[in-house]
Order: sequence, then structure tokens, then C-alpha cells
Amino acid sequence: MREEEDIDFKDYLNIIRKRIFLLLFIIICPMIIAGLLSFYVMKPVYEANSTVIVGKDNADKITQSEVLMYQDLIKTYSEIGKSRIVAENAIENLKLDIAVKDFMLNLSITPKIGTQIIEISYKSGTPETAAEGADALSQAFIQESQKLLPSGSAKIMDKALVPEFEIAPKKKFNIAIGFIIGIMLSFGLVLLINYLNNTIKNEDDIQRYLDLPTIGLIPKQNKMENLIVEKDPKSLATEAFKSMRTNLLFSMENRRVKTIVICSSGPKEGKTSISTNIASVIAKTGKSILLVDCDLRKPCVHRQLNITNNELGLVDVVLEGRKVEEVLIKIEENFDVITAGKANYSPSELLASQKMKVFIEDMEKKYDYVMIDTPPIITFTDALTLVTEKVGVILVISAEETTIENCKKSKQLLLNINAMIIGIVLNKVDKKSFIGYGYDYYSNGKERKSTLNNKGGRKKRNNKEKSDSVNI
Repeated sequence: MREEEDIDFKDYLNIIRKRIFLLLFIIICPMIIAGLLSFYVMKPVYEANSTVIVGKDNADKITQSEVLMYQDLIKTYSEIGKSRIVAENAIENLKLDIAVKDFMLNLSITPKIGTQIIEISYKSGTPETAAEGADALSQAFIQESQKLLPSGSAKIMDKALVPEFEIAPKKKFNIAIGFIIGIMLSFGLVLLINYLNNTIKNEDDIQRYLDLPTIGLIPKQNKMENLIVEKDPKSLATEAFKSMRTNLLFSMENRRVKTIVICSSGPKEGKTSISTNIASVIAKTGKSILLVDCDLRKPCVHRQLNITNNELGLVDVVLEGRKVEEVLIKIEENFDVITAGKANYSPSELLASQKMKVFIEDMEKKYDYVMIDTPPIITFTDALTLVTEKVGVILVISAEETTIENCKKSKQLLLNINAMIIGIVLNKVDKKSFIGYGYDYYSNGKERKSTLNNKGGRKKRNNKEKSDSVNI
């Protein structure tokens, strides 16, 4: 669970945008349920009303004191109307087969304050029965009140009319209540999900939890493409890599760094995809760049570039003293690659060796930039052994996949060795986050797809190797 942090209005908007379909679903469901119950399940209820006036039954003039007396007696008359005997007489008159207690649940006796009038109401499933019930109650009430209070008088003032509309269910009201409940449930659930989601989701999270610069936002691809900057040069991802290139080169020039270690907290965060694509777009600026696959445990650079790793590689140069020219693979102009090769030695010891340091220094003299793809730093120490005061580090984070805890742990591991952290690359970002940045302008129109052809000394991939795209 994440630590307590303030969530501003922008965060709420991001939550709503990302969960909009869930929001709408939860809002609509209670409304649909309320509508179905109101229209097809709940039985209609009709209510009819009759009024009775109580007073003195003679032609003499009624005095003020008598009016006040009957106003006081109105409560007594009301209790007579609510009595069991009145209900039994009404049932008998209506010839209903219903229990008295059930019948009494549907009637109501309401005295009009400050008057001698009593309103008698009865509810039923049909309008006719409701009117008949109200009239029957009025008759039974008058009969019983004359027995109990013979000095007084009770007369029907208005007979019950057959109601035109039901009083329940209140369909529009129920649907409105369903809407309110849906709003409350949807926002409550979405905020709960967001609270329990302890992953890095956007650039603001990087600033909030890691306090590190973001040098690149790479969109999530519906279908993973190896070296997308070559296969789809007008895509949103390609433009994102070009933007990252600008930020990265500026930072490297400003800090006078020639070698970059690209790492991630865990596997499948896309660091190899980042390595190959950023190396390719840098090469297109005319700068020479060497990409070295130092993930000796699970090398994947060759898969991204559709070349083989069955022959010579980095291991042969460092351990056996092979010449760099023997293992070098030319991908395109200004872009060379050295694959991992077949590791038969402890990867961490090999990468920490003096020979490896000398190798990197030699490559820095030959190329403008050296880029190193490494294993996850939390699981293995391989990447940390390559870091020196002259080597920059890029940490790749997978949006909504990498946990905040792992990111903080990775940052701390790098700080423990005084690593120069160039910045963060947030990979697999929702494409909707790029709206407004102008990327969509470049990705419109007919997309051009191209394939990589073998150039110069580039080696063909072995047929036995899998050609599926990977995101390591």
C-alpha cells in the first residue's frame, strides 16, 4: 500500500480518465437495476382519500367553545379511525379475504390541524380497490364513532375518487437515486483501486516519489515491434524516442558523459527495447554509438535487432582477448552492436573485472557514445559493477507495473554507489497521456512500415532462434 500523499485535482482527473469506462459502467448499472425494478418488478400502489367532518349533530348555532372542544376531540376521533374494530367492519363491508393487521398497514388517518376534518386514506394495488377501501373505512369510522361518542356527529365531506396515477413506485425518483448511488460507488471504488495501486503511473509520480528528472515518456504499443523507430518512423513511439534523444544528449553533453548504463528494477519493463531504439535514433544524428549487451544472464539485444547470439560476443572479447572487430555487428550507419555471446563465467565477476573497464574506455575513444544494456538491478548486481563516476545511469520504469517500493529501492542501490542518475524513462505509458503534446500530429496519415536489411558485417539471425518480439 502506498504511503500517504496528497492527491491534487490533476490526479483526480487522471484517475477519472483512466477509469472512465469502469466509472460509466458502475454509474449505469444501479440506474438500470432501479429502472427494471420500478417498471417490471415492483407492483404499482394507488392511494385514494376521503374526508370526514366531526361536530355537533343539530341545527343549533355552534359556539366557539364547542368548536374548540371538537378540535380537541379530533385526536380521539383519529384513534377511533385507527382502531381494529373499524378495520374489521371495513373488511366485512368490502368482503375481502385479508388479515386485519395487513389491512391496517394500508390505511392512514390524518387529522387536519386546527380543523374538525379527518382525512382517511387507503392504499391498494388497483385504483378501484383503493377508492372502495377509503369509502368503506369512512363508513365504518362513522358507525363506530357514533356508538362510542353518541353526542357527537361524523359525516362524509368528500367521497374517495378513483386515483389516476400510482403513488409508488416513483420511477424517476428511483432512477435518480440509482444514479446517485452509482456516482458514489464508482468514485469510491476507483479511488480505492487507485489507493491500493502502488505503482508508478505518470511523470508526477516520478517527481513525487523519486524526485528524479524524467527524460523520456514512451507510449504503450498495442503490438510490440522490434526496433519500431525503423519499422514505423512516423509512429507516436518514434516521436517519443526522438524527444527522449534530445533530453538525453543534452544531459550527457552537460555532464560530459559518454557511457550510459540502461537498467530497470525488474524484468519485462522494456529496457532492451529502450536501449535499441534510443541507440538507433541517436545514430541518425550522425553520432557514432555502440550498444553492448551486458545482460549475460538473459541476453535479448540480438532478438530486438533480429541478429544471432550464437557466435562471438562480449564474453570472447573480455575473457579470451578477441579483437572487437571480430565480434562487432553493424546495424546501420553509425550504429554498431556487440552481443553478449555465450557466458561460461560468472557475469558479475566478468563485468566487474579490470578487463571490462579497459574495454569500455577503449570503446569511448572509438565511439561518440557507448550504451550498455544490463540485467535488473534489484535481482542482480551486474549493472552496479559497471557504474563509475564517469558512467551515467538511466532507470527504465514500466508505467502502472513497476511498484513504488521497487523504484525507491533501485534508486537507493544506485545512490549507495554514488551513481550518476541521468534520469527516468517511463515506458508503456497510456497513449492518451500524449494528447496535447503534438505527437499525434506526426503519427497521422498512412503509416510506412519497413524492415531491417543486413548491412555490412551484420550477421543473420539463426533460424532456430525465436523471432517473436520481446519486451525485456
